[in-house]
Amino acid sequence: MRELLMPIDQTGGAWAPIEFALGLARRSGGRVIAGFHPRLETLPVVDVMGGGAIVLSEQSESRAETARAAEKGLNELIARLASENAEHVSFDADSIGTVYAIGERARVHDATIVSKDERYQDWRLVFETALFEGGRPVFLVPADWHGDSGATIAIGWNGSTETARLIGQSLELMRAAATVHVISVENWMVPGPDGKALASYLRCHGINAVNTDVADNGGPSASILATASELKVDLLLKGAYTQSRLRQMIFGGATSEIIADATMPVLFAH
Repeated sequence: MRELLMPIDQTGGAWAPIEFALGLARRSGGRVIAGFHPRLETLPVVDVMGGGAIVLSEQSESRAETARAAEKGLNELIARLASENAEHVSFDADSIGTVYAIGERARVHDATIVSKDERYQDWRLVFETALFEGGRPVFLVPADWHGDSGATIAIGWNGSTETARLIGQSLELMRAAATVHVISVENWMVPGPDGKALASYLRCHGINAVNTDVADNGGPSASILATASELKVDLLLKGAYTQSRLRQMIFGGATSEIIADATMPVLFAH
């Protein structure tokens, strides 16, 4: 993954998972594009009859002024890290007009990196926009995660097309890992190949893949996260919303629970 989008607002990425992003860029010889977007200052007014949303205001200050402040903050943040990191980061002030345009911009990047940090007030909107509109994977990084990840990867495998698509987009990432664990939870699979078949496929691609079947202990998400923690996984791969998002909002589901509870970075694809 060589072209990585990391959306930031006027805080200059003070909350951003910059160490995580730089680690990915260094390993791939790629770069991180810090894409500035104005913070969503007011909630959208939902147009029930038209099925859309009307945004009353996106920003209270001039865009140029907030973009300059964001760039200054980002440069100060990078300067506190090793100086050689600067060559892996560039700032883009213009290509993301609003928060809602992040998904469009994500389509020409290998992945988007989003911090799950309450200081970043738009993180959930940014994450979901990139996930549903971008067509590319999205890294969700916990606020207290520091440093690299990707040495020990796990896949939450249920046989779904969403996860299969993510696997195809992540082969290069998995080849660089020391171990990839295929975690399958009993009674969670949809019709399709089991974990052993997936592990065999990955080994054909030069990946050190190990199959791990686990019992359902507290639900699939809890079982996956507990197993990943025991295996010291530093990156989890998960297909997102095999069930509809609306159904998960009402009844709960593995994707929603992993978004809420994961303590390691998770790479999602829909």
